[in-house]
Amino acid sequence: MATLAACYKYFIEATAKKLQEHLEGGAKQPIRLDRRQYEDILREVFPKTSDTKDQEQDTEQATKISITTTLDENQIKGIVDKVRQQILRERVTEAESNRKQTAGKLDGSMVEETMERIETIKRKIKTQLNIKGIMDRIEQLLDDKITNTMVILKIGGTMDRSVWEETRNALSLLGCVGGALIITTSKGTQRAKEYCYPPWEPIDYSVVGPYHATVLALASQKMQQDAQIFRDIVDECAPHEFCMKIFAHALYAKPKRSNEELHQLLSTLKAVSPKTFIGIAKKMLKFSFNDLPKEYKSCLLYLSIFPQGHNIRRSTLIGRWVAEGLITKEDWSTSVRQAERCFDALIERWLVYPGYIGATGKVESCVVGAQIHGFITKIAKKQHIVEARLSHHLAGHFSIFNDVRLRGSDRIDDFFRKLPKSHQLSLLKVLDLEGCHCFGGKNQSYLKDICSNISLLKYLSLKRTNVTQLPSEINHLHELEVLDIRQTEVPALATKNILLLKLKRLLAGHTVPSPSNTDAGMAVQVPDKIGKMLNMEVLSNVKPRSGRDLEDIGTLWQLKKLGLVIKEYGDLINLAGAISNLHESLRSLSITLPITSCDGTLSSTEFPYDIDSHLTYGPKLLESLSICGTTAKGSLLSVLAKYGDCLVKVTLSRASLNHDELNILAKLPMLSCVRLRHIVCAQRKVSFKENEFQKLKYILVEGSNITDINFQHREVLELEKIVLSSTGYLKSLSGVNHHRKLKELELNNSSRLLSLFDSAEKIAKLTLRGTFLMQRDLKILGKKPNMRCLVLLNKSCAQRELTFNKDEFPKLNILIVCCPNITKINFTNRSALKLEKIAWTFTNNKLEQAKGDAAKED
Repeated sequence: MATLAACYKYFIEATAKKLQEHLEGGAKQPIRLDRRQYEDILREVFPKTSDTKDQEQDTEQATKISITTTLDENQIKGIVDKVRQQILRERVTEAESNRKQTAGKLDGSMVEETMERIETIKRKIKTQLNIKGIMDRIEQLLDDKITNTMVILKIGGTMDRSVWEETRNALSLLGCVGGALIITTSKGTQRAKEYCYPPWEPIDYSVVGPYHATVLALASQKMQQDAQIFRDIVDECAPHEFCMKIFAHALYAKPKRSNEELHQLLSTLKAVSPKTFIGIAKKMLKFSFNDLPKEYKSCLLYLSIFPQGHNIRRSTLIGRWVAEGLITKEDWSTSVRQAERCFDALIERWLVYPGYIGATGKVESCVVGAQIHGFITKIAKKQHIVEARLSHHLAGHFSIFNDVRLRGSDRIDDFFRKLPKSHQLSLLKVLDLEGCHCFGGKNQSYLKDICSNISLLKYLSLKRTNVTQLPSEINHLHELEVLDIRQTEVPALATKNILLLKLKRLLAGHTVPSPSNTDAGMAVQVPDKIGKMLNMEVLSNVKPRSGRDLEDIGTLWQLKKLGLVIKEYGDLINLAGAISNLHESLRSLSITLPITSCDGTLSSTEFPYDIDSHLTYGPKLLESLSICGTTAKGSLLSVLAKYGDCLVKVTLSRASLNHDELNILAKLPMLSCVRLRHIVCAQRKVSFKENEFQKLKYILVEGSNITDINFQHREVLELEKIVLSSTGYLKSLSGVNHHRKLKELELNNSSRLLSLFDSAEKIAKLTLRGTFLMQRDLKILGKKPNMRCLVLLNKSCAQRELTFNKDEFPKLNILIVCCPNITKINFTNRSALKLEKIAWTFTNNKLEQAKGDAAKED
């Protein structure tokens, strides 16, 4: 076999040499081909044969360059025998046919075959000449200094071996080529890997490509299994990105998987018939769902009581999960921590989607998508978490496993009317009435009925209701753990007589105060017997009547979040003592001082010179600090920030800010969020200097007198988002182009702020509100090379019609429009070429249309 192979090689090389000499020698315009091209032509015209296909594949895998199989020995012997017989026949008939021409001695079929092969050689020489011309041109265009070029090929569809061989042979004519790398848009990545020379991992440009890379990266961290099983699972999920994403997130949450588990999943996916999205999605959701601990499964199924797509607040879910007993640990605080971990785990697995993400990057709300909502609802009905006798649009108000019977045509009022007559309802643990306006007029007794008849209630939310009083019967709720009366008209004195020994959270006031109102008017009074409510963990927007109230608060050793409205000078001294007593538990502190804003100036509360002596121990675990109002001859921020090694978020509202205080903020090691609302800055210029604010990611400036913000050099390298609102004085914003991570910008209530961001080329998301955008402004934004998401909210545009012109917004993926002014959007040819989704919310009938090739989803 080796001798025959050597003969074949010699035949090819010698013939190629003779062919080259014949074609290129002595001609006026000689053909100029590389010797290798002649050899390739002859190999194609006179191919070798193989013993078996397996031998060919084994040899091909070993070399990855060319076919190196050898001629079949029997075939060669047969050829030799035929030649010998032909010679003998010629000798026998020589005397009889001396007058015949030599050509006549040859078999007619051999002559025909020879002529066909000559024509084949001619055609292939012409093809090679074209290839040689192209390669010569490429080599001329390449820099002479480049000696090791990597050629990257993008291939869509099925890969053809012969075409690839020709391509590789052509590339070999370039002396500067170091190798070839395949980018494929199909599933042929394994074949692409075989073709890469030198051996290289192909780049998968198909839909499944990023998921192949993700799951392999995750698996390699914890496992040693063959990577092919992960590829196969992703391929079975394709082309459904939702299914691939569920697998990737499940692997991220639990990278270490057994071979048995993975092969079982692959077999399950292969058995799905027909290969529909619903069938595959069901299997993938079941795979991820079965990974969860039992209590996490219950918490996920619990979400089926909320409408699909409903934005559910994190804090609401945590409180309700614990109150329902879905997560039970040794104490309430431990249960809450476990519930927090559960929420994060569901987000991590993509079983719920992030809703609102806070300034520090924490997911503050979630949304259940259509596929997952259908999946969990089916299971929840089997487990009677969702009751058929309770209308789904009312289910979110009540505990699970309840005996409430309300039809689709019923309203929440019907529940209250049945309440005094029903003994089964006494078992309810959760009653969430947020947004229900059913307590007015003759219905004011409804809340009294609740307190008198549902004695086991643990969670009661009256947020955004029209409740105006808390009845004395509120103290009958001996099991109550959460009472939420935020954004109601409940008077301050209504909480004076509350005594609920198991209460963990008392939530009052408004979430974000408006500039026109004082926080004092939104707070409620500290309960007289707060010192007995030792389980309290969250006490928000309350105002003490005396120093005694603050002393009692200081005894609440489990208190983690405290929001106070301070009225008197002496309260600051008592506050320092309370903070000192809570130094090992307090994580969040909000302090509101008296404010006078009628003439546009800030009043000041006299600052106690000896406050430091009362702050024996600083709040060493404090993560969030909010100060609203200002003090004279001293700084509350300066005192508290001394213990700010753990401070992540600082909010200053309607206060003064001097140079020293800004320096204090700059040196806080963990600070990632700064919010400045309606502050008065003495210098009116704020500079973020080098080596300051090392962890800062989020800045909000609202309604301040600041005229200049300067980011010097490359400091604040972690900065990701800037929010500017009602900053009419701001004239200069420099240095934003220094920050490679600055991707998001939000502008509110100012039509001239856009011009300050001309150099911010890395912005990927822009949110506008009250900016009265014009078409010329849109044209400027359209040149931003990295803009991927544009959000146009109320009064963001002055014109009713917007036009996206050619070559504008080259990377825009998402356009969100919630602006009544806009009634028509035009997309000209080649505008917003990568736009995938348009979310357009409107409240009138004046909507016209979105026109153009780019409007892909409405």
